[in-house]
Amino acid sequence: IIAGLTQRGVDSHIVHLVSEVYINITTYILTKGGKTDPINFCSSGKQGDPMSPLLFNLALDPLLCKLETEGKGFHHGGFKLTAMAFADDLVLLSESWEGM
Repeated sequence: IIAGLTQRGVDSHIVHLVSEVYINITTYILTKGGKTDPINFCSSGKQGDPMSPLLFNLALDPLLCKLETEGKGFHHGGFKLTAMAFADDLVLLSESWEGM
């Protein structure tokens, strides 16, 4: 995510803020007996965070651009479709298993 933001020319202050929010984060569970020990997040995307889909798309964009420029994807009737992506949903298309 951080590399994608930097590659896209996002201001370094914004990149730093995003890294503070998404790197080395922990949570805990509140039980009848009190709080659990801190639980480390193993992935950087936060479920339900309004920024997560945007960051996911920024991280995925280099792959989608590469597929497009290399002419990968499904070709039919003069049209080429490489992928369909919306928020955190993604479909990659190819004419063969090898193309995947």
